[in-house]
Amino acid sequence: MPRKYKNPKKPNIVSMRITDDEMVSIQQIMELTEKRPADLMRDAFMMFKAHWEMSRAAGALAKS
Repeated sequence: MPRKYKNPKKPNIVSMRITDDEMVSIQQIMELTEKRPADLMRDAFMMFKAHWEMSRAAGALAKS
């Protein structure tokens, strides 16, 4: 059963399944960066968002 928090700072949970090879990659990055898996995924989401926004902006410029 999940823990219950009175005032959670991060109340949302994202769960995903990954392959053994993907987990090895995550573990290697964790060792190099000294970050927890959740922090790596937060960073990855932010990097993806930034890349997506730049791609959208570039596409908009190309159309004008």
